[in-house]
Amino acid sequence: MKTKASRIRAYINAKPGATTSEICQELRVSRGDVYNVRHRIKARRAAMRRMARIGAAAAKAAPVISHSDLATPEEEEAFNAIAANATQVGGQHYKSKAIQPWDYIASNNLGYLEGNVVKYVSRWKDKGGVEDLKKAQHYLAKLIEVNQ
Repeated sequence: MKTKASRIRAYINAKPGATTSEICQELRVSRGDVYNVRHRIKARRAAMRRMARIGAAAAKAAPVISHSDLATPEEEEAFNAIAANATQVGGQHYKSKAIQPWDYIASNNLGYLEGNVVKYVSRWKDKGGVEDLKKAQHYLAKLIEVNQ
């Protein structure tokens, strides 16, 4: 079941020129509810513009934004591309790469096994050393096994 805020957000996206009164009548919500959603949408858009200006390197210091508060799927996609690549949990072994392994994996529609091979081969010098190469080899062996 959709929350009240998500229903209001969907209505605003479908009819951007709708007045607060129209939204209240159509969805049977209060003016305060509509105001709150519009305010959050405006604030999230401003935060995304700031993040785009400061770049991915400084996005780490930017405020955390929930994807559910974004107004459109396009905005959510743009935010996720900035936010996910701007941070890394547990080290710096991917941030130093010109192309993040997950971007390469997603762009080429690689599966789980292929993706792990790319991941381990990409990071072996910066993180796990020869152990990561052995992990990549292990995934390659499984990939060969399931495709024979």
